[in-house]
Amino acid sequence: MNKLLKLAGALALVMTATLAQAQGKIAVVDTAEVFQKMPQRDLVRNQLQKEFDGRIKEVQKLEADGRSFVEKQQKDMAFMNDQQKAEAQKKLNEMQATYVQKRRTLEEDQARREHEERQKMLARIKTAIDEITKAQGLELVIERGAVIYVSPSLDITDQVISRVSK
Repeated sequence: MNKLLKLAGALALVMTATLAQAQGKIAVVDTAEVFQKMPQRDLVRNQLQKEFDGRIKEVQKLEADGRSFVEKQQKDMAFMNDQQKAEAQKKLNEMQATYVQKRRTLEEDQARREHEERQKMLARIKTAIDEITKAQGLELVIERGAVIYVSPSLDITDQVISRVSK
């Protein structure tokens, strides 16, 4: 137990010395804020919306057609024989399967494309942080959420936003 306390004390001294040595060469950045304020974010959102607009409308039409079919069948059910009911159920099952397949494919493609574009924007943020780090001679950049308090003078978030906005 005594050795553990000595080790913890030594570790605390090393950490304190390291932070004291790096004083003035530390910065924080709020990458979530940078991401939210990137002008490219709106451009990408609009681009993806245009890219998937036709497929979204197609899936919405399939859904509306299915609802209309169900409503019509419910009205006509009393006048249908067993064969007509079976055919209607088969057609409904086919419509539903087509709808589910197209919707799932659309959602997967949208998620994949959103991930690709998010990765591009995050790479741009990382590049901006690297450039600022080199230009200012920073030795350590910490995510803002990882610290309880930081002096505003150490926050480079606005600089990163400015850099990625170019």
